[in-house]
Amino acid sequence: MTKSNSSETSQATAAPTRLLEGIRSPVDIKALREQDLPQLAQEVRDELIKVLSQTGGHLGPNLGVVELTIALHRVFDTPRDRFVMDVSHQGYVHKMFTGRLDRFHTMRQYGGLNGFLLRTESEHDCYGAGHAGTALSAALGMAVGRDLRGGNENIVVVAGDAAFTCGISYEALNNVNAHTKRFIVVLNDNEWSIAKNVGAIANYLNSIVTNPTYAHLHDKARRFVQAIAGKSVAEFAHKVEESVKGLLVPSVIFEELGLRYYGPIDGHDIPLLIRTFEFLKTQEEPVLLHILTQKGKGYAPALKQPDKFHGLGKYKLETGETAPTPTPTYSEIIGKTLGKFAETNQKIVAITAAMPSGTGLSHFAKAHPSRYFDVGIAEEHATL
Repeated sequence: MTKSNSSETSQATAAPTRLLEGIRSPVDIKALREQDLPQLAQEVRDELIKVLSQTGGHLGPNLGVVELTIALHRVFDTPRDRFVMDVSHQGYVHKMFTGRLDRFHTMRQYGGLNGFLLRTESEHDCYGAGHAGTALSAALGMAVGRDLRGGNENIVVVAGDAAFTCGISYEALNNVNAHTKRFIVVLNDNEWSIAKNVGAIANYLNSIVTNPTYAHLHDKARRFVQAIAGKSVAEFAHKVEESVKGLLVPSVIFEELGLRYYGPIDGHDIPLLIRTFEFLKTQEEPVLLHILTQKGKGYAPALKQPDKFHGLGKYKLETGETAPTPTPTYSEIIGKTLGKFAETNQKIVAITAAMPSGTGLSHFAKAHPSRYFDVGIAEEHATL
């Protein structure tokens, strides 16, 4: 074989460059063909699973938002547009897409990338948190500030279903419609609690109402009815429309708070997400998009044990097994001790705000289920 032929063979057999390695900023995602985006999603998942097996971190939540993050960066323009992620533990993919891929292996390591979004780490991180329920209020403040200075950037909130167990989330929602008209909320529901038949109907309805032609004709029809039959008849027709929609999709509470509800839709369908976001960013009213995702998608151990893989330390890449903890934590000791006291004292109860493992109360919950109360992420309620 000649030297030339050997070189050609070497080039032909060389592993192709991953799409992910070409993503240095969100602009690079926009440059990809839409049909290549599923490949990018797979490469992102592979990177998450490999790196976090060495560093630990919030694997399950990030595997669930891969397609969502791709669609967000495909449609919107950070840092001009702002993504406010509740808790922000699901921001690892966002970090990959905003110039931090080469440092991703330092996630949660000393001197490395932060495990949450951090304003001092990147101009693409407009808000850092670490606790659920704060994103809506913070984002509303940004939207009001934008309106006061005459800006037109998009404010997008990404909040998981757990964030909607927080009272503060509803306090913020109650104020949105009174203070701004351009505001996008993405409810990332990874519990798959919506019945599949309802989801199918809702997907069909959503494909209709996000069609620009439908929106235009709907507005013309409303104006026509009001002109011919009067405002009272038009308002009655609108109430009938909303009531029927409320029977089919879980929209009532959000629409009563002044946000136009869309969904639920498949949060892993990239073309659908892109099309929906393109529509939503044109709306001159607060909107909420309900997406259904699967925590741990793409990694079998995470799908089997979603609680464990929500956040964990190092694990074996092939099996997902973690090393046994050599000594019990203080929380575990306190929880087991409390459980023993409760065996002889019927007045003892345990209350946690969605943190049974973190507060060491898992043992208590199994031993004394009638005296164990998990109130969700509602610390004020739990304390009072």
